[in-house]
Amino acid sequence: MAMTDQEQKELRFYCALLLKEYGFQFSPNDPVIPALYIIHKEMQRNSESNKALASQVKEALSRINPKEYHFHCAGEAWKFQLGIALKWILIGLIILLFTVVAAWYWAMAKDVDGARTIIGSSGNVSELLKAVREDKADQYFIDFTAAKGDSIRNFKEYRKLNANTVRIYLGRKAR
Repeated sequence: MAMTDQEQKELRFYCALLLKEYGFQFSPNDPVIPALYIIHKEMQRNSESNKALASQVKEALSRINPKEYHFHCAGEAWKFQLGIALKWILIGLIILLFTVVAAWYWAMAKDVDGARTIIGSSGNVSELLKAVREDKADQYFIDFTAAKGDSIRNFKEYRKLNANTVRIYLGRKAR
């Protein structure tokens, strides 16, 4: 369908007026104006389709994750609140259970370390118990002698550090 000269002139004048609104100065006789008008109409149609698509996405999103809840029967709101409370109670119980298991595991590991220390020192303690004697009054005692030179025999000799302190060597730390 071909346009008459008058229709082309009116279209050019309308396009020049439309472009002038957006700050573009073109003469109504400029041959570029119809192409710019077509570009303008395409962009306008594209913008409208984008707005329609955005509204459809927004509507679908509102159906997927509603922000409002409508209760139509008696007792629905109470059941809904009960469900929320049960959810938080369940989450709290899971966290509490995890904390209890972690504390139990930590206590067991700590007890194992303590048992290892006891087992490691049991040789030294049995050596000390061998040195225990009993007197006539049924009192238990251990005799220690002063160290001679630089050598110290574990549980047998002591070194006097000062007038009030005596150091008894128990042995070396096991590595």
